[in-house]
Amino acid sequence: MRLTDEQQFIQKQVRTFATEEIEPIAVEYEHDGTYPWDVVGEAAEMDLLAPGFPETVGGAGMDLVTDLIVNEELHRADPGIGETVTSITFGCESILEYGTEEQIERYVEPATAGEKVSAVAMTEPEAGSDFANIQTTAERDGDEYVLNGDKVFISNGSVADFIVVYARTGSPDEPHKGISAFIVDADVDGFEATPMDGYLGPSTTDLGQLFLSDVRVPVEARLGEEGQGFYQAMEFLDEGRLSVAVSAVGAARGALDLLEEYIDERQAFGAPISDNQAVRHRVANLRARLAAARALVYDTAKAVESDEPVDTERAAMAKLVATTLFEDVASEAVQLHGGYGCFDEYRVETFFRFSKIPQIYEGTNEIMREVIGDATFD
Repeated sequence: MRLTDEQQFIQKQVRTFATEEIEPIAVEYEHDGTYPWDVVGEAAEMDLLAPGFPETVGGAGMDLVTDLIVNEELHRADPGIGETVTSITFGCESILEYGTEEQIERYVEPATAGEKVSAVAMTEPEAGSDFANIQTTAERDGDEYVLNGDKVFISNGSVADFIVVYARTGSPDEPHKGISAFIVDADVDGFEATPMDGYLGPSTTDLGQLFLSDVRVPVEARLGEEGQGFYQAMEFLDEGRLSVAVSAVGAARGALDLLEEYIDERQAFGAPISDNQAVRHRVANLRARLAAARALVYDTAKAVESDEPVDTERAAMAKLVATTLFEDVASEAVQLHGGYGCFDEYRVETFFRFSKIPQIYEGTNEIMREVIGDATFD
């Protein structure tokens, strides 16, 4: 993909930041399980927490393609820290699109400045990909709503200052029409958040479980009209899947960089491992697939950005191809490092653990195949 001069400049700036501020601390932070607050602060100073948001709310005003370039470079440096930095403003897209000026000022602007962390609570113990069948309820009581239910697998769940919570306000008989979105402050009575320990992914990220027990929020905490939450969430589906896809592309590039560097320096039987034709061909295959996946992601992003009609399966294809490739790259990186690939000092094991995660969120890859299959045969 050919970048504009401005995009090349931004890419270089972000790569320098990632190389100098993220890569040197990645192993230490991952080993200690430290949430990278310092990096978040530095990223905020560079307007990297919400690059696609308007400058009026603290964003950088970047277009979608440039936004994805930032995401790619951060994940290339380290998937855990990259994921944390790019997720600080999760949920703020909906507030920006459907919220009031007061909501934007109270929540979005502090998040883009790195002063608050946001989260989105959609997934439940019995409703993951089947979002329309969530069981969390929000019952109207005068000028308030009373929320009850549990949420799981919530990125930033236990560190977020506020959460966009999706709950059922209508009849289960009309699941798509009965969901509304609410902004819930983490310090409100009846709200509890706990980390989900034993997570496969990078330890620098946060994954939480939320419990809402008679949580009262004012009517003013609702986003947009009652019953429109499902449709609001679907509004950002393509961009969300492209974000996941490009994070996989970036992390695949990072793992491949580490692999290429290692096999070119590591000696076996009196010569660099990279002199082995079988190894060279394995790397060549990965490089070719990575170039194809990256092209698909950015070509789809350009189509979405231009407001031209985009086939429903395009973003699903991008996510499926990119995340599947990432797992293959990360697996080969561990394999060709030999025993060293199993230790965090060589970093590829972090990429390997993370490689399963993008295949699951924003719609599992099984759902992506269903989306593509429906577009093909229906």
